[in-house]
Amino acid sequence: MRGETIPRKLRAMRTLHHSCVVLLLLGAVLTGCGAARVNVPPPTGEEVTILVPGYRGSFLVTEGPEPERAWLTVGQALSRGERTLAIPFPGQRPVPNYGPLRPDGPMTKLSAVFASVDAYRSFMEFGRDHLPGFVPFSYDWRRDIRESAGALCARIEQLVAEGGGKRKVNIVAHSMGGLVTLHCLLHGGAQAGERPWVGAEHVKRVVIIGTPFTGGPGIFDDLLVGTETLRNRALLAPEALFTFASAFQLVSARSDFFVDAGGGPVEVDALDPAVWLKQGWGPFADSALREDEAYRAQLIRMLDAHRELHEALAPKPGLPAAPFETLVVVGTGRPTVSGVRMVDGTLDLKHPPRADGDGSVLSSRAVPVLPIPYQHVDSAAEHVALMSDREVLQFVERFLRGEKVGTVHSP
Repeated sequence: MRGETIPRKLRAMRTLHHSCVVLLLLGAVLTGCGAARVNVPPPTGEEVTILVPGYRGSFLVTEGPEPERAWLTVGQALSRGERTLAIPFPGQRPVPNYGPLRPDGPMTKLSAVFASVDAYRSFMEFGRDHLPGFVPFSYDWRRDIRESAGALCARIEQLVAEGGGKRKVNIVAHSMGGLVTLHCLLHGGAQAGERPWVGAEHVKRVVIIGTPFTGGPGIFDDLLVGTETLRNRALLAPEALFTFASAFQLVSARSDFFVDAGGGPVEVDALDPAVWLKQGWGPFADSALREDEAYRAQLIRMLDAHRELHEALAPKPGLPAAPFETLVVVGTGRPTVSGVRMVDGTLDLKHPPRADGDGSVLSSRAVPVLPIPYQHVDSAAEHVALMSDREVLQFVERFLRGEKVGTVHSP
């Protein structure tokens, strides 16, 4: 999930809208803060519709009888923070963190007296009231997309079994949730299945909204310098993102996004561990870690996760067309980071090139590369606002009723 945030950036699916910041700060000081819940009854019919949110799109809480929310509260966003969301790995140096975390539903709305930030609350209310058998799905968005795909496949199987084995499933996926969905449907879970589209047996229709099918360059600088969440620099510090397989997997499938001062291509292999060490990227800005075998091994694991995911979701000869109907919603009309500028061998993260998109995902990367017959509609809504835009919601409802709503594309 991504919105427009301050003070510097949340380029990889940001969460808090820039226009709300001042009011949110004042409102929180005066009245405290909260996160709204949406009550959704369990499905009872022969058709269900699952919402799959995107990167940073699920609340995370600690394990135990009295769970503490680790992601996200307004109180966290207003503080400098001490603890990170880092996932421990062997040999990691001590990092203040929250311990084991679990998902606790899609992010809804963070509110203070004068302002609120809507993530998925509007869509969840819409889904509950207008879509057949609406079911919100949440997952630990820090982890490998393939792992999250396995959890989604398990949830689909559970819902089908609860419906007597005859239920049909619709899916509405936003942002990284589209990658989670595709891996589940194509491979049937965390590992490649015996036949293509093995996870799609019960799936009827799929809506994919603002998904970077081949990754994108916008998250790359977050891996290097971290992501500020308002005033909080700890939650998503570089040391934390270094442990998120998903963050690496959201980087462009190919390292073709570096440009010079004039916009010409620069050959830099961001997927080569040796380049990270030589350039001092991410935690390797600390020269001592460049020789640390534990950190070298972690880097290789993260880059391997990137490569393996994109290989799994790449088109292959003989791959049959997807057996379900698909609607793809593409955000357009907003300047979106399209690369990383490198001048005289030095990264210039302050002046990235931009191209058309939704502010987070490039429109050129928001259409499928797999053989998927789909209907295509464009929207002028910003990346997060795609999920609450009235026109988009109408497209979703009509498509799930079986209507034609967009331009038809065949593989």
